[in-house]
Amino acid sequence: MLSRCTLLAVILLAACSSAVAAVQGSPALETPSDPGAPWATEWLAPDLKDAATPKTLILCSDDMTEHLRRYRLLIEKLSVLKGHTILDGSKLGVRKPAADIGYIVFAHKGNEDQISNCVANYPELQPIVTNFIEKEILAEQDQFQDLIKAGILPKQAQPRQCFGKYYYQTKDYYPTRSSKRWFALIEMDYSSDNRCFDESLAATFGIHPESCRLAGICIDDGK
Repeated sequence: MLSRCTLLAVILLAACSSAVAAVQGSPALETPSDPGAPWATEWLAPDLKDAATPKTLILCSDDMTEHLRRYRLLIEKLSVLKGHTILDGSKLGVRKPAADIGYIVFAHKGNEDQISNCVANYPELQPIVTNFIEKEILAEQDQFQDLIKAGILPKQAQPRQCFGKYYYQTKDYYPTRSSKRWFALIEMDYSSDNRCFDESLAATFGIHPESCRLAGICIDDGK
């Protein structure tokens, strides 16, 4: 089991395969020699496989159309995601389409108002989003500095732009193979582009973002 700090460092450095490999203590990921050959899914941690993500996902986003398209395209491309469904939270309201539900909330800094109406549709989600925006981003900034002080991240590491947290049904419940699925994933992007969403797309399902990209699965074909 990866520790909390190590798993956080893995996600932070997912865009750089050599850095991720250093954190995980494993060889750097290699580009498949034959892009058309079957691809073995690489997971962020063994315990995330098959148990990381609720089957039904409700999305509240500041770019709903594009983010829905990207999630649905990934689900379509990856056979291991068969059975997953992602829905437009702004259209669902308080209706609950399934028992196994997870919420994804994603917005760029300054666009929080664009997701407020969607989040308001789900009373159980509202306090979590408020807690994240008011407290957790600051806590993650502090954690980032702690990783630098501990030598897990280099001293020259740039300030974070991508902030996110998984919330579980039991407070502070860390995932194991027998754990409950996460209840909500809240993310805030401080960048001016979509780099945070690009990196979190595969990680939402516990899949290693770099291996997904190297295999051509997470590359957006623009369709």
